[in-house]
Amino acid sequence: ADLPVLRCRVGIHCGCVLVGNYGCTEKMDYTIIGDPVNLASRLEGLNKKYSTTIMISEEVHNSPEVEETFVTRLLGRVAVKGKSVGVDVYEVVGFRAQVQPEAVDAAELYSRATRAFLEGNFSEALELLERYPYNEPAVSDLRASSLEYLQRPPAEPWDGTEVLSEKY
Repeated sequence: ADLPVLRCRVGIHCGCVLVGNYGCTEKMDYTIIGDPVNLASRLEGLNKKYSTTIMISEEVHNSPEVEETFVTRLLGRVAVKGKSVGVDVYEVVGFRAQVQPEAVDAAELYSRATRAFLEGNFSEALELLERYPYNEPAVSDLRASSLEYLQRPPAEPWDGTEVLSEKY
């Protein structure tokens, strides 16, 4: 049977949370509470901005199991609404064993361009993006930001954090 494709976005972060039944006898609700839940929710929504489907935080990315199992690409550093500290965010491209070598190379190239941008090396970011084989909204955004900062350098100290003023 030809079923329609179901598309969804996922945000993944890890940390300590409170889980359980909360409320009173008249109204009880099973829920989860904590900053890690809020960040995961923001990452899920942030997928729209980057035109991605699975976004993970740096903390999840840096676990050995993730690095061994998945191909990822660094998308940027964001401080979600209500936070002042940035978190590096990554797209999960796919299972390492199933991703074509060209896509692995492209993900690594894009990650290098993003890292150069975060370090304030805007010329290097642009040079790397020139070699990136895919035309995606995230590439256009990174290229435009790099060009803008080459013309008008950002205020110091620079760490590349994009402070988000809205919830995604």
